[in-house]
Amino acid sequence: MSPLLVSEKTLELNICAEILSLIRSLSGCHGAFWIGMKQDQEAKNGLDELISNLPAGMHLALQFKAPRSRSPNHVPYRFTINDRQNDNLLRLATGRPDAAYYVFPHYNTFTRMRSNSPNLLSDTYFLRVDDLRNLSHSTNRLGTHLVETNPPIALVHSEPSTVKLTVASDMLKSLLGKEKSVLQAILVPHTWLKEWLEGLIREAEGNRRAVGQRLRGFSTFCIS
Repeated sequence: MSPLLVSEKTLELNICAEILSLIRSLSGCHGAFWIGMKQDQEAKNGLDELISNLPAGMHLALQFKAPRSRSPNHVPYRFTINDRQNDNLLRLATGRPDAAYYVFPHYNTFTRMRSNSPNLLSDTYFLRVDDLRNLSHSTNRLGTHLVETNPPIALVHSEPSTVKLTVASDMLKSLLGKEKSVLQAILVPHTWLKEWLEGLIREAEGNRRAVGQRLRGFSTFCIS
């Protein structure tokens, strides 16, 4: 197996397992659970089921990204974000700027993943989606931006702008260690998440498959 075949889904599954364990260890969060969005051929039934059965609670929204395979195990790690997805996430973050994050794991080889497991969060970084609110749309035909992460900052191209990165485990402990009454004003209510998902479906004119593609790498952690 090539050492450079670490997929976005592999990173999401392994890091979410660590995040869920950490969240459940915090006071008042033992009943938290992870919601992974269904995609592609599963998107139609998956989205309908999720919207009709969305659990009540508060949601921490995470958009996972996988680093490019070039320059293995080397800082800066390079990721790609796109305008359509970023615009969608910004809508979710409106009014709840500390509830939605990009997740940038510094792992693009299985060798390094194996050596750091089960502490992948120690070299995984969060970037607040809301910190990209003033990002100009890309001028390339794909509508994409290059993100170079060199903690504690990241450089977002093509009009270079610097944004702050936070170690994932540090941010989670700081945010989720707060009282429930405080978290209710920080995290995304389930009604907001449901309305956001319904809005994505309307914009895609009911094409659940297209929405599933837009939700690739998107997860939420629900705390009741």
